[in-house]
Amino acid sequence: MQTNLPSKTVIAVFCFLLLVCCLSFPIHVQATHIRAGEITAKSDTTLPVANRNPLRYFFKLVQYADSRSPADNEFAMVSFGDGTFTAEPGAKRVHKDLIRPDTYRNVYYFEHIYSGPGPYTLVYFEVNRSTNVINMTNSQEQDFVLKTTITIDLFEPINHTPQLPVPPLDFATIGQIFVHNPGAFDADGDSLAFRLSPSQQNLNDELENPVIRDVFGFQYPNNYGGTALPNPPGGPPTFTIDAQTGQLTWNSPGRAGDYNVAFYVEEWRDGRKLGEVLRDMQIRVLPTDNRPPVLNQKDLCVIAGTTISETITATDPDPGNILKIEAFGGFLPPALFSQINNNNGLFSWQTTCTDVRAKPYQVVFRAVDNAAVPLADLKPWNIRVIGPSPTGFTAQIEGGGIRLNWDRYQCQGAEKLYIYRKEGESNFVPEVCVTGVPASTGFVRIGEVNKDQVTFYDNGIAGGLKRGQTYCYTVYAAWPAPGKGESLAAVPACVILPDDVPLLTKVSVTETSTTTGKILVEWTKPSEVTGLTSPLQYRLSRAEGQVGTIAAYTPVFQTNNLDELTFTDTNLNTEELAYTYKIELFHSPGGTAALVDTASPGSSVRLSTSSESKAITLNWTYRVPWDNTARKHLIYRQVGNAFILIDSVDATVNSGTYVDRGTYNNQPLVENQEYCYYVITKGRYSNPRLPNLLPNNSQISCVLFEDVTAPCPPVLSLNELNCDQLTDEAPIQNLLTWVPNVTPPCSPDIAYYTIYYKASLLSEYDSIGFTTPEITTFTHQNLLSFAGCYVVTATDASGNESVVSNEVCKENSCFYFSLPNIFTPNGDNKNDVFKPDEKRPSFIKATKFAVFNRWGAKLYESNADPRINWAGVDKDGSRVPDGVYYYQAEVEFYALDPQNARKTYKGWVEIIR
Repeated sequence: MQTNLPSKTVIAVFCFLLLVCCLSFPIHVQATHIRAGEITAKSDTTLPVANRNPLRYFFKLVQYADSRSPADNEFAMVSFGDGTFTAEPGAKRVHKDLIRPDTYRNVYYFEHIYSGPGPYTLVYFEVNRSTNVINMTNSQEQDFVLKTTITIDLFEPINHTPQLPVPPLDFATIGQIFVHNPGAFDADGDSLAFRLSPSQQNLNDELENPVIRDVFGFQYPNNYGGTALPNPPGGPPTFTIDAQTGQLTWNSPGRAGDYNVAFYVEEWRDGRKLGEVLRDMQIRVLPTDNRPPVLNQKDLCVIAGTTISETITATDPDPGNILKIEAFGGFLPPALFSQINNNNGLFSWQTTCTDVRAKPYQVVFRAVDNAAVPLADLKPWNIRVIGPSPTGFTAQIEGGGIRLNWDRYQCQGAEKLYIYRKEGESNFVPEVCVTGVPASTGFVRIGEVNKDQVTFYDNGIAGGLKRGQTYCYTVYAAWPAPGKGESLAAVPACVILPDDVPLLTKVSVTETSTTTGKILVEWTKPSEVTGLTSPLQYRLSRAEGQVGTIAAYTPVFQTNNLDELTFTDTNLNTEELAYTYKIELFHSPGGTAALVDTASPGSSVRLSTSSESKAITLNWTYRVPWDNTARKHLIYRQVGNAFILIDSVDATVNSGTYVDRGTYNNQPLVENQEYCYYVITKGRYSNPRLPNLLPNNSQISCVLFEDVTAPCPPVLSLNELNCDQLTDEAPIQNLLTWVPNVTPPCSPDIAYYTIYYKASLLSEYDSIGFTTPEITTFTHQNLLSFAGCYVVTATDASGNESVVSNEVCKENSCFYFSLPNIFTPNGDNKNDVFKPDEKRPSFIKATKFAVFNRWGAKLYESNADPRINWAGVDKDGSRVPDGVYYYQAEVEFYALDPQNARKTYKGWVEIIR
């Protein structure tokens, strides 16, 4: 009996181990439990700052797992995206919190030092995806993958990926709209963008070189029945995410069960994408009569320093439900939120100047009821914090310019002040939430100063300020990157520069000619001449061209009579040239003429006309000291022997444009007829003492109206290459066919078609033929290969050629190159040379051919014959002995893409005579 004891012990131990193995196996197979998660990252933010390493990053993995599963991931491993990964067993879990009866929230931390700057994608995967997810195939057999991309930039070493505080688990019900929002925020103020994605898996099943792809069988949840609301239901269900707010909406579920979906949160700075976080979330759809609560709040805009105190209200359509209202955001705290009763919460925030930024702050409120199937409403609330406007802003004339003053800007965090100017009066009144100076106000930036500066002097740009003109100014503060906030602009301050010098009021063409042209010039009398020494004198000068392109000024008129305010300049080439004038005031201190001052010059109006697509286009330019934008400009066209007003249009500061399509009196323009025009501009000074209407004529410009509209290009096609039907005797040619494009607005006027061809992608197109309009095919014959590209154009009877058609290309896809293993150079004219098989064309352009004996010695080499035609001789022309030889043929084919044109063939051949 005692001899049997050891055997029983061994058997017992064996059975125990077998039981353990049997129990262990199903636990591993069935331990499917991961439901959702994400990875976030931040650069090295350790202290002291001097010790920070810009190549060091910290990562946080948050994983949501089924608490009912026996699987428990105490450790987690990740691939860092640079070919390295965490050493086994991985990072140890630091938090395991039961956030609801069926879910644990697991948290792991990693850190890594990269070898250099650049983008890196960190990947986490586990085999344990939760079971019975409807919208993918056999979810329990597919990996669960999370990934996050960062960009290490040594010039911007501080960066945080977006944070996602709202848990990625939610309930939905059939037939009711489901919403979710991750509450994403960026600690650096970077812009965020959102996009949907299928859930991901790792096909490689290893961390060293993960291959990330969509899970098998993935479909978005809206593919499982349901209809879109509102009531009554109608239309297919939708599943979308707002690219700006991250608000995910499913309208509406049609089938109960668990669904997983992923989305990316992208991080952008100055138009450059820095990275992205992939979150995988789970939505559980359960049948219920419960209806979700409804949140109501409107976006807010406040000036920094404002204390926000807002009541957030949620209502529930089902009486008796108890609501829980939560707030999520990157600035909670310092902002605070607390629920004060079942339906209301109080949000409070004392804003400061350091909170100013261009992007609104976003708070996501979540109201959830306590029903058996708890349903929620989530709403993003945007709060924009802007800087206060600069105070004490004034404008005063100082010397020949304008001095701006304001109080020292007190808002902390601002970096610069931008100064803007407008010529003429302004009705701009800064409104709350309209920061800076909108372009529509007519203001133009003229300078910038440090935020601590309190003054700016404007002496004008490119010629100085204009006398007698009104100028308005404003200023606002700007914050630096990455926030880039702005303040409200200061209320504009305006001044009128005195008209104590003569001011031009007219430079008008009165006669158009190349030799006897005339221009009428007028100016104003100075408002104040006290202190000047008589005699006083006007001097008028002229230069060819307009301001910016003028030649030297030439004196054309002078007078000591200050009441003489007009002059007609004669014998000018007004047909071909514009002219610019300046008027100067001189006085005579000590008996010598001295310049008092010069007002801004002014040019004549220069009109050009051109015949274009079924119309005549008029363009006119001017450089004048008055405002030509306040009134419409008049368009005159010659009809018979008189010029008739045909239209009026607005113009810009320096130019105007008008297109005459023959709509005046419903009389279309007649082809091959000449049309003549002139324009009258209407200007004004923003000074009540000066004339309120300043009309000026251009010269007369004539143009022959002719057809300059090209036809539309045809739609081109090219016959396909059929390799099965290709023989060496078949002609090598390409058949082109095209369909004319003559449907309105395209013209049916086509005189001929031009065919263009290039033999390779690197070649230039050359014309190879023409066809009459009734022939819409072309056969390109006698080719060395099929390779090439074609385009076709259409040309009308006036010689206007269309743009090229669509490009069609063909490659020699039937490459056939085969060399025999035996040939008999015995002079019987049968198989006497070594050459490629000629059953099908091989499109050979050139061949470099070499022959070697069995010891590797080169016997023969030639590139003279593309088809080789080796007669079994050595390099001296002597016959080589019968036997086996080795060859190398470097062949260049005719090919569309030169990169595919060269191939090397190696083999052996036996010579038998």
